[in-house]
Amino acid sequence: MRAAPAKNSSNPAREGVLAVLRDGTTLERLQRVVRELKMQDELFVADTLEAALRRIRSGSAPRLLLVDIADLAAPNAEISAARTVGGTELKLVAIGTVNDVALFRDLISAGADDYLVRPTSDEALAAVLDRRQAMPADGGLGQAIVFIGSRGGVGATTTAVGCAWLLAEDRTEATALLDLDLHFGTVALKLDTDPGSGLCEALEQPSRIDSLFIDRAMVKITENLRVLASEASAAQHLIVDAGAIDMLLYELRRKFPRVLVDLPRGATPVQRVVLAAATHVVVLCERSLAGLRDTIRLQTLMREQAPQVRLWLVEAGASGQRALIGKSEFERGVGRPLDLAISFDPKSAGAAANGGQPLPVAAPRSPVVRELRQLAEFVAGPAAPPKRRLFAIRSLW
Repeated sequence: MRAAPAKNSSNPAREGVLAVLRDGTTLERLQRVVRELKMQDELFVADTLEAALRRIRSGSAPRLLLVDIADLAAPNAEISAARTVGGTELKLVAIGTVNDVALFRDLISAGADDYLVRPTSDEALAAVLDRRQAMPADGGLGQAIVFIGSRGGVGATTTAVGCAWLLAEDRTEATALLDLDLHFGTVALKLDTDPGSGLCEALEQPSRIDSLFIDRAMVKITENLRVLASEASAAQHLIVDAGAIDMLLYELRRKFPRVLVDLPRGATPVQRVVLAAATHVVVLCERSLAGLRDTIRLQTLMREQAPQVRLWLVEAGASGQRALIGKSEFERGVGRPLDLAISFDPKSAGAAANGGQPLPVAAPRSPVVRELRQLAEFVAGPAAPPKRRLFAIRSLW
């Protein structure tokens, strides 16, 4: 029997967590994690999936549905029915007792966003609960926003770090920041954190890339911001398979609404794979002769390799008397106006770098912060109005 689709003509705001759990230990752990996270959500508990789906059909619109599949005769069919009723914007997570890759893939194909194996850890539950922004409807994948400089030293990393911080802290959106300069990247340095070895391990052993591995590999900066970076030895020769990058981005986009990538310049398969997965690309343009040449080359690369992206050209680096090419001449050369200009503020940038802080924290009054906020709104859309909810647990038994 086919499940009836949910009534969603008015697209109600998704709030609350709906859990189908009969295992007492998992339920107690879930309630404890909810309390520790100080979630402003209501947690509803049902003893059967049918009871949960009846609630959704009656008009409830939870942001997260947890389903224990251990006692289900046909878990894939039940997950598929839950996806049909809940709609594409619902985050659907299965919980079971079988640790099997084939089952995981079947559940994902049926419509689940993730699968946890009992006994679940507090960290794994927190990872699926602490997603304060609903995932988009296009296959459940978040945005991939790529930052790349037309030349070195234009501030691509500083801009990526600042935008990631603003999305995570100003807008309380779950945000991942990925630094793909494996040897000389500075994302972790700018946030005064040890990047660990998780990124290199993931790229060298792509078979290990899954939801749980990413949870363990990422560095927690704040409640909403996670970083995946590397500081591989300069003597270490890394052979990165483009397929591993593709798998990594897919898993990150399944878990985070916003995935920001600091991408070093290059013309390797890695760059092409990242651009093919991107939804937005921000090119930091230096208004020099070399900057004009390389901006044009990057535009050509986007047209050929990533026609799906929304391309943003942002003036940065050389400015004023330091620029070798006037703005109007530069815009004629690239064939379009620049979307935004990032002010040249070396004092604030230096304070941020030396303090291991994002620029919005180190120099909140800098004009650059206002410009970064504007750029974040360009690539992510206007911020949603805040919603406040009181925590409560209700049973549907």
